[in-house]
Amino acid sequence: MAATAVFFMKLADRPAALKDSFTVGRLDKESRTGDGFFSYTSEKNGYSMLYPETYVIDRGTFQERSRFESWRMISKDNDAEDLIRSMKISYNHNDSIPEAFFERYSYEGEYETLSPNDSNGYEIYIGYVHNDFVENAKLIKRDPAKYGPSLVVCMIKNSDTSETLKIHSLTVCPEESSCEKVSLQSEKEFMLRMAESIKFKE
Repeated sequence: MAATAVFFMKLADRPAALKDSFTVGRLDKESRTGDGFFSYTSEKNGYSMLYPETYVIDRGTFQERSRFESWRMISKDNDAEDLIRSMKISYNHNDSIPEAFFERYSYEGEYETLSPNDSNGYEIYIGYVHNDFVENAKLIKRDPAKYGPSLVVCMIKNSDTSETLKIHSLTVCPEESSCEKVSLQSEKEFMLRMAESIKFKE
């Protein structure tokens, strides 16, 4: 009886990524970092990246074929503000134009170009937006510096091979004021932690 209780206590202590059978099958379980990530490697396309331990893969969205991949992960972390978080990962082997991508997704088409610390030569671009809806349900984009970002978008590009990985980090704020609690700096740091970990197959 006591052994059974200990077993279930240990199971409860495991992060969400290890509790989901579909997700855990795609992670290196021994790679857990001190700040809450595992290593994820694409079986079909060979790229690797850090994967946050509080998220699980939405298996219904998972598409994986040669030179293309798309999937979504959902946070199982019970946020104090009841924010609902998810991320969409898109990999392709076609050249992508940053200006067109950020014109569609970020605030006024703005984005930053960043140079990673290592020498892999990848280009990293990142942008932000706070999406909202007016009374007639028209989508508007508000300044994330004032409202807190509801969407952080990032593109990681290997110019040598034209491989591109895009990350859309979405935060849904159930209450009108709850996005004000979202820190632009924290969201940016979280995204960059993942972006800088990307390694494309040689």
